[in-house]
Amino acid sequence: MKRYLKNTAIFLALIATILVLSEAVVRHFPNSYRFKSEWMDANASKVKTLILGGSHTYYAIIPTMLGDSVFSLANVTQHPEYDCWLREKYIDRCPDLKTVIMPVDESNVFDPELEEGSEWHRCTYYHIYMGYPKHDYNPKYSFEVSNIAAFNLKLGPALAHLLTGNAQVDCDSTGFGSDFTTPTFFNDEYMNRNANTTFNRHKDSNAIEYNTQYLDKIAQMCKDRGIRLVLLTTPMWEGYVKKYDQKHYDVMHKIAAKYVNECGAEYHDYMTDPRFQGVDFHDASHLSRQGAEKFTPIIKEDFGIN
Repeated sequence: MKRYLKNTAIFLALIATILVLSEAVVRHFPNSYRFKSEWMDANASKVKTLILGGSHTYYAIIPTMLGDSVFSLANVTQHPEYDCWLREKYIDRCPDLKTVIMPVDESNVFDPELEEGSEWHRCTYYHIYMGYPKHDYNPKYSFEVSNIAAFNLKLGPALAHLLTGNAQVDCDSTGFGSDFTTPTFFNDEYMNRNANTTFNRHKDSNAIEYNTQYLDKIAQMCKDRGIRLVLLTTPMWEGYVKKYDQKHYDVMHKIAAKYVNECGAEYHDYMTDPRFQGVDFHDASHLSRQGAEKFTPIIKEDFGIN
């Protein structure tokens, strides 16, 4: 019995050691959350235009094409709650901030709290790498290894980085999402499958109040400080748009109109823009690199950003 207990203790200690070392290796691996936090801590005072939002703006707007002193704090599945917190965190460190760009779309209007969705593990990234205090006392959101599937995807590249020192952050030096390339051909079958999957993810009407409370705060904060608020809906593949619920579309427009009328925001809807076709899209709701290179000059001209 004693030998069994001793062997069990040794085995558990070995497992714990492996997990601790693996956690350390993955945390050392570069990621956009830590990069953006460290960049803003060092350079927030230089920013004149700040881009917020989730993956739609993260992959659609190239800061270097908009002008100088532009940085993207957008990130994958970044809900208004996190946009609001980041805005509050850095607002007093951005004395020259003149413009905030944000999306109004299905993901930041109809998505439930991040903790409730399939990508709940991203709460961990905001907590560990950006200092979001909401989950300070919740172990579930304090360790990368809490989500084994996401952790395993990172572990191999992280080990390679540890051994070779070679790694690339999934965003460029101004925060633009650089891991979406331009497809070599348009795959209609893939796009239709992706459209169905995406449509089923973004249609929770019960989340509207949760999200708009944070959008309200951001809009009011911009109004109070005399900061220009630019709102937009990025282009989406026509096959996805056809699946879209008109009621949801009307809700998005109503929300955008509220901030235009009450806070002086500016809004353009590019969701059905016919200038974007084929390989301009990475998937049904995101632009490819080529699409972003077309889209950024358009919003630069339409909104007069410089």
